[in-house]
Amino acid sequence: MDFAAAVVLLQQYRYVVLFPIACFEGPMIAFIAGTLIPLGYFSPLPLIVMLIFADVIPDVAYYFFGRWGKERSLIEKIGPKLRITPEHFDIVRGFWHTHPFKTMAVTKFAYGLSTPLLITAGLVHLPFNTFWRYSAILAAFQYSVLVGLGYFFGGYFATVESTLARAEMIVAAAAVVFAGYYFIVRRVRSQFLKEEEAGQ
Repeated sequence: MDFAAAVVLLQQYRYVVLFPIACFEGPMIAFIAGTLIPLGYFSPLPLIVMLIFADVIPDVAYYFFGRWGKERSLIEKIGPKLRITPEHFDIVRGFWHTHPFKTMAVTKFAYGLSTPLLITAGLVHLPFNTFWRYSAILAAFQYSVLVGLGYFFGGYFATVESTLARAEMIVAAAAVVFAGYYFIVRRVRSQFLKEEEAGQ
C-alpha cells in the first residue's frame, strides 16, 4: 500500500479501517498512525491495543490451521520455505518446545518465515496459552516501539501547516524507519536458517 494513500485513509476513517488493514500491514500502519497521534487523530492506548489484536488474531488463525491440518501434507507445502524436510521437522518441533519465547520472537521478526513458522507452532501442538501469550507480549513490544517512533516524528510534522509537505515528511520518515526494520528482520531470518541448518 502507498504511504500517502494509507495516511489519507487513516485521516478519513480512523479506527474503522485501521483494524483490517493492520491485520495485513501492521508495522507500517503502526508507524503512520503514530505520526497522527500529535494531530489528534488517535489516542495511544486504544491504538496500541487495537494493533495488538490485529496482530494476534491472524497468528491464532495460522496456529489452528496447523493444529487441525494434516502434519505431513502441511510440512511438504511449507517445508521448502523453511528449508526443512519432513525428516528434519523434529528440529523445528524442538525449537518450539524448548525455546518457545525465542522461537516466537524469531517468528515475529523473520522476514518471509512468519506465516510458515506460525503454522508449525500448531503442527507441533505448542500449548495454545503459551502461543497466544508470547504472541501478544511480542506484539505489544513491537507496536509500542513503532507507534512511539511515529509519535516522535509526528511531533515535528504537527508544526507543518501544509498537508502535502506533512505527507511527504511522513513518507520520508517511514522509508528510513522501515529500511532499518527490514534490515533487522532479514538478519533474524538469516540467523534462524543458520541455526536450523546447524541442527541438521
